[in-house]
Amino acid sequence: MKKKEGYFQQSNGQLALFQPDFIRDADCTKETPVIYGKSDIPIYGTGKRIHPRVSGRKDTEYMKKMYLEELLPLEMYDLVIVLISGGKDSIACYYKLLELGVPKSKIEFWHHDVDGGHPSRTMDWRCTANYIRSFAEAEQIPLRVSWRKNGFFGELYRIGASELIEWVDPETGEIYQCPPSKKYMECQKLKVAAISEMENKLAEFGYRMKFPMKSGDLSRRWCSAYLKIMVADTVLRNMNSVAANLTKTRKNIKLLIVSGERRGESVGRSKYNEIEIHRTNAVSKHHRTVHQWRPVIDYSERDIWEVRKRHKVNPHPCYRAGWNRCSCAMCIFSTPRLFAGIRELYPKEYALLCQDEKVLGFTLDNHCDLETYIGSADSCVYHGDKEAIQSLLTGEFPVESVYVNGKWKYPAGAFHGAAGGPC
Repeated sequence: MKKKEGYFQQSNGQLALFQPDFIRDADCTKETPVIYGKSDIPIYGTGKRIHPRVSGRKDTEYMKKMYLEELLPLEMYDLVIVLISGGKDSIACYYKLLELGVPKSKIEFWHHDVDGGHPSRTMDWRCTANYIRSFAEAEQIPLRVSWRKNGFFGELYRIGASELIEWVDPETGEIYQCPPSKKYMECQKLKVAAISEMENKLAEFGYRMKFPMKSGDLSRRWCSAYLKIMVADTVLRNMNSVAANLTKTRKNIKLLIVSGERRGESVGRSKYNEIEIHRTNAVSKHHRTVHQWRPVIDYSERDIWEVRKRHKVNPHPCYRAGWNRCSCAMCIFSTPRLFAGIRELYPKEYALLCQDEKVLGFTLDNHCDLETYIGSADSCVYHGDKEAIQSLLTGEFPVESVYVNGKWKYPAGAFHGAAGGPC
């Protein structure tokens, strides 16, 4: 953003009287000053409470209910759960915790696998699971992977109740399954009975058969709600399995959920609270205190990369291959250039996605089919990083590739704005 005759000129050419108190990704460059991304001073064990830079909202009854004036001292939380996508922001959150002095023994990584073990289809990058697994191993942090069974494509073609949610215990490797709902059990009875007009009967319990909409409404943009938010909440509420080691010694568990949303990513995220009471908080009923913290919410993209650079962490291969975001590979919010990149790297998956549009009679974009949406856009793929391309194609990402040997460089996809979908 440039100053012009007392006004600030935004990237869209419009003038604003006041400079915003956060830097939009669209306005961020390599030359943007590092403001919040500098190394933090340790405060763990000092009794210090963290207050938000911007006061939380109280404009609706829901926001009043979620309002939290301050976090507890970090040492008072029994477990700090970092929601890790593989993207730059969630990993920066983790390093901020370390710099604040939080011991690794108090931290756990949680990753939601949006593909959910589907037998033939994937929506996410082939290497994301291995990238996160290798990062967790390199940092020696327990990793809890969770998913809705059959993932995105199971939900896309769902007729009846949604599939169950499962997760892997990081200590034992055992797979747990959340209790099935009454609706799910009724659907299973119908499937076993194989009665006539079974699909019509199942449809009475709900059905999907539509791509998520490009919308801020999570009931319509169902991928985020059903494959990430609801998955995490279900695992959190099932505390007998998740925190058995804590419940043996404590009656009142205190959990801190850490996530990497930033104001500069979108208008919607600019209105998020830095700290709040989490949806799964249940002090009276389950003796469970759950707070949420978005520690990098005010960071610019430059701030985030500064943290990554300081710790010499290799970015996810999609950044190095030209993508500006580490959302799902075929995220519905992807720009034409990003989808042209998918068509280049994953032609079979792209062709199946086009076929899905025909089968469902519903396009992935809100207004047109994929081919029309891409049009004559050039592919975003940067071929200068052959190792990154190989990782995207094979799904491999070994532990020895987690850290950069030698000089750390910005990936090809850095500083291209936030277009392309949420992480």
